[in-house]
Amino acid sequence: MFIKLIHVNSKCIWKFILPGAFFLFASIAGSIHSIAAEVLLSPPGLRLIKDPSLVIPADFNYANRLLPLPAYRNPSGQPGDGWSVKFVETRRFASDRSAWIYFRNLDLRRSVSKRLEGKQDAFRFWPVGTTMIIEIYKGNALQKENDKLIEIAAMSKVKAERRSSYRSFFPANWTYARFNSDGNPATTAAKVHECHQCHSIAFHLTGDLIFTRFP
Repeated sequence: MFIKLIHVNSKCIWKFILPGAFFLFASIAGSIHSIAAEVLLSPPGLRLIKDPSLVIPADFNYANRLLPLPAYRNPSGQPGDGWSVKFVETRRFASDRSAWIYFRNLDLRRSVSKRLEGKQDAFRFWPVGTTMIIEIYKGNALQKENDKLIEIAAMSKVKAERRSSYRSFFPANWTYARFNSDGNPATTAAKVHECHQCHSIAFHLTGDLIFTRFP
């Protein structure tokens, strides 16, 4: 009788522990995700609209803003309405990875391309509101056997709350979010800083904080 009572009580205890543990882990995950939204970032510089080859240091910070994962593609992998996709064979600093970059056609049409004098390459500046989704794969995702999605990253350009004197410069405020392969949020403050440090290198290569050169 005593043993049976212990068994019954242990069942009751687990009924309370399991939901409580789930709630605790969910709360921790939510807290980590919200902490990432409070990260302050600084642009790697500002480029003049009249002469984008000229860069001045940025003297302000802005808060990273998380965004929900938009419906950028359908279940079969085709871009959603108003979206296009571009394949990147290798990921910077990770040659064993590839990526599909989903971008909105409207953002590309509103972007500004500026060819540099005496050079074949051109800078491309994306408008405020631009959203890009990067699906990151292990290996070459063009080959079906390597089509293993590791994670999903998102970038969005937000409006800068700064003085009117900065209106003569291209906006440079990009924010970041990360998701697991199942679409669940996985953003941390460390990941935000990692993304921003890496993409700040692109500022000197392509003009904006995007590595990929679009046509």
